[in-house]
Amino acid sequence: MPNSLIDSVTRAWDLLVQQVDEFLGWSPGPGPVPSVRRPRAMADGELHAALRAAAAGLMHAVDPARAGVAAAGDARWRFNLPAVPETQVPAMFTEASDAFRLAVTGIEDRASAAALAAVGHLAETLARTRWLLEPSSPPERRERGFALAAAAIDRLRVLSDRAEVAGDPDHGDVAGEIADRAVTMESRLTELREADGLREVRVPKRHKLLQAYLPAGAELFALLAAADPSPATAPSGLFYAETAAGDALRGFQRQQLTRAYWLAQAIVLYADMCRAAAPVLGRGDWEQAVAAAGPRYRPLCQEAGRRYRERLRRGLHPGL
Repeated sequence: MPNSLIDSVTRAWDLLVQQVDEFLGWSPGPGPVPSVRRPRAMADGELHAALRAAAAGLMHAVDPARAGVAAAGDARWRFNLPAVPETQVPAMFTEASDAFRLAVTGIEDRASAAALAAVGHLAETLARTRWLLEPSSPPERRERGFALAAAAIDRLRVLSDRAEVAGDPDHGDVAGEIADRAVTMESRLTELREADGLREVRVPKRHKLLQAYLPAGAELFALLAAADPSPATAPSGLFYAETAAGDALRGFQRQQLTRAYWLAQAIVLYADMCRAAAPVLGRGDWEQAVAAAGPRYRPLCQEAGRRYRERLRRGLHPGL
């Protein structure tokens, strides 16, 4: 992307944040944020606009391009697949940043189950990062890093099986090459684990990771139900179809609360991902940046969640 275009996009985001702050009577800086119009007094569209500005501000404050150079991994591991926390955390933070941007722009533009799947990907990446970094001792973290690497190698085996089933004559050797590389990596990973005297541990199942490691404010049911990575038609009907009119509302044209709710989920997840990854990435200033953004986004996220749950409690969702 040309520098002039990047500068234009950045200026547009900054202007949007400034306009919303002025509209709400907010001023930047630490401490409580004064406001002329509190979140509970906002219309759904105003709440959505304020959350959109908060998401833009968070993206600007915590820019993955400023994360610096990733730390060197284990010199004994010669494969591209990250196998230790020092290389896994930068990779997962990049994934989370991309998922956050995809979720924000997707929900804003032509939202679909694909946009919600990006929120689910963000949630799962955060949960894996928090699980990886939960132990304070380097050996325990390395055990979990090896576990994540082993899970990724298992995934390669699945890809190998799919390549073989595809039977593409132009890529007939791909399945075998992937399978061979997976065996080689698994053997080397076992050698390193034994050489370091580490235990073999396994990564918890997806639902257990999400249950245990999502931050307060992230809603498990919604993420499991609507942000499932598997393609399906059900999420579209369940969460933003208007059955009486037969209108799929792909852009959430008249459902600003739904847009606000999913923006809030994405913001809460990304803010926590920034906090989790910052120490490993050597960005202690990110904690301060997220803390400074908190008074802007936290009351908005809480209000979006309150309204959405209240609407669902009125009865079975109309999409069913």
